[in-house]
Amino acid sequence: MTKPKRAVANLLSSPLHTIVGLDLLVTGLILLTHRHYFFWPPWPSWVIEVENGIAVALIGVVAGLGMFYWAISTEKSIRLNRILIPTASAYFTFLAVTEFLHGLFAPIGTPHMYTGALSELIMTVITLYMAKTSPTRYDR
Repeated sequence: MTKPKRAVANLLSSPLHTIVGLDLLVTGLILLTHRHYFFWPPWPSWVIEVENGIAVALIGVVAGLGMFYWAISTEKSIRLNRILIPTASAYFTFLAVTEFLHGLFAPIGTPHMYTGALSELIMTVITLYMAKTSPTRYDR
């Protein structure tokens, strides 16, 4: 089997890692290009600077690429999986909570924060399901 065919077969054999990786990558890239996405809380200003900073965006990009790497690789590293799944879960939880709170303070008629928060919450549930079903334990 050629390398591209093997990579596609591996991606299809790990669909949750592929889906979560794609969502993390796209979310991270969106946050990287939209540096004023978060506007809550109004003070202290350093919180908004951190939320809109490069670090938060890069966590999504790197975790997304890591999920793709794990899905494509023939040897599924349990150690890497044990790092990626909690990182993704924490990242989605952070975004969901922040976006729900943004929704409380957004002007009336701008529901995008609520829909984003709901999407992030669904991705959190998926990552928790992955933690339960994905290989995360060493064989003894």
